[in-house]
Amino acid sequence: MEQIMSLFQSVKLALKQLLSAKFRTFLTMLGIIIGVFSVILLVSIGEAISKNVSTQLGDMGSNIVSISFYSDNPNEKFTYNDAKSLLNEAEIGSPEVMQTKEVRTSEKTANSQVTGINEDYATIKNLELASGRFCSNVDVRYAQKVTVIGAEIAKTYFKNQNPVGKHLQIAGARYLVIGVLEGKGESLFGSADQKLFIPISAAERLFKTDSVDLFYIQTNNTEQVPAVVKQVKQKMSQLFPNNKDAYTVVNQQEALDTFDSITSTLTIGLGAIAGISLLVGGIGIMNIMLVSVTERTREIGIRKAIGASGGDISRQFLIEAIVLSLLGGGIGILLGVFSAQMVTAVSSFEMHVSASTILLAVGFSMFIGVVFGVVPARKASKKMPIDALRAD
Repeated sequence: MEQIMSLFQSVKLALKQLLSAKFRTFLTMLGIIIGVFSVILLVSIGEAISKNVSTQLGDMGSNIVSISFYSDNPNEKFTYNDAKSLLNEAEIGSPEVMQTKEVRTSEKTANSQVTGINEDYATIKNLELASGRFCSNVDVRYAQKVTVIGAEIAKTYFKNQNPVGKHLQIAGARYLVIGVLEGKGESLFGSADQKLFIPISAAERLFKTDSVDLFYIQTNNTEQVPAVVKQVKQKMSQLFPNNKDAYTVVNQQEALDTFDSITSTLTIGLGAIAGISLLVGGIGIMNIMLVSVTERTREIGIRKAIGASGGDISRQFLIEAIVLSLLGGGIGILLGVFSAQMVTAVSSFEMHVSASTILLAVGFSMFIGVVFGVVPARKASKKMPIDALRAD
């Protein structure tokens, strides 16, 4: 109990000392404030990116295999029929071919991304309709000029009207809007909200190419994925025996694991960069505390003369350093949390400061206070009473 009272008294004295020189205290804390603020904000950004990527890849499920194709040779093509030949009877698949085209309605004319797909695309990509219907097998078979549009496209080109049943022009060709997708918000991989979807057969005519850039295969379950990947690679090597660099076959779970690894490394890297600011702040605290020891030499001498031990003096200066560091850390945490909330409020990028990040910041603040408060505390404790009392 006596030790607790002594600690409380030391903290009280530390606060009194710090408040007696408010401006200097603030300047000393500034390095810690910036450092903790940076840790909170940068680590939260890293965690938000990681969560965003995991959610978006996870929405498609771990039973997805993606085949992407690119070749410099104009005579080398990966067609929709080639892609369909990769499927087994129990699997579904869809192409994804994209180009930017001029889109026109009576309300607006602008360039937007047009995507060629088939009837299974919505299932594979986990897309939901707000109204109307999605492209059907008949639409694909007969290259119908129909389109399903994203939520933002509907707002852009039709304002407050219901687009279903209305027409728009894509690169001069008249298309019927048959459906509107539910809004999904921004995405690191391109939001469906900002796209127009048309049958792949219509896209081949509109884009004047029958080459597929990307094809998705959805298996019945995750256990089948390795076998499907192996089978697809074999078939692709048969289709393109002389150019195995023209295609990549990716397991969605592998992509998720890779992104998790990258974003985890990014979060650690960002935290380390912010940690440098804390280190600089700690050096600032040590320098100011050393100056404080010199300025308070007579006070140290008087306290020792009336019975204070070197340990008491050392503890007092160490507590001052820790309190200074924790105050700066507290302000930095508040600024970091506020900034994260502001980013979330003004954008679709959701940032949440986790409890573990706050505990990390508090721990770092205390660690900085202890480490960089030791040298001034030891210097103060070693002052001899007679020498201290002689000081001006």
